[in-house]
Amino acid sequence: RSLLGTGNYDVNVIMAALQSLELAAIWWDKRRSLERLALGQILGFILNVPSHVSLGFVALPLRRKHWLAVRQLRGTYYNLDSKLRAPVAIGGEAELRAFLRDFLSQGLCEVFLVVPRAVEEAGAWL
Repeated sequence: RSLLGTGNYDVNVIMAALQSLELAAIWWDKRRSLERLALGQILGFILNVPSHVSLGFVALPLRRKHWLAVRQLRGTYYNLDSKLRAPVAIGGEAELRAFLRDFLSQGLCEVFLVVPRAVEEAGAWL
């Protein structure tokens, strides 16, 4: 649980939850080209991104980190951010790479690949 109960959990909590499902989270090095990703081997993505803080309808001049997930279904990738009313379609592989590139270019963003343990051990996500 996060220190203040705000839901911005430590990455170790997420990694432990994935391990209990025989999955792994692999930290993506931003210096690498997103073109190197073997998308067929990756089950999804977890991003930790800056998010604005608000009280009701009032936006505060604060930012905190927020986790969001991306998953592919029938060839279309979806943004599963809990702050959205419903999942939002990102598109195919090219649109996914642009989506990830946009977040990574903003700076304080981390991307984790969610893969089966066998894919992690073989390094088959590249």
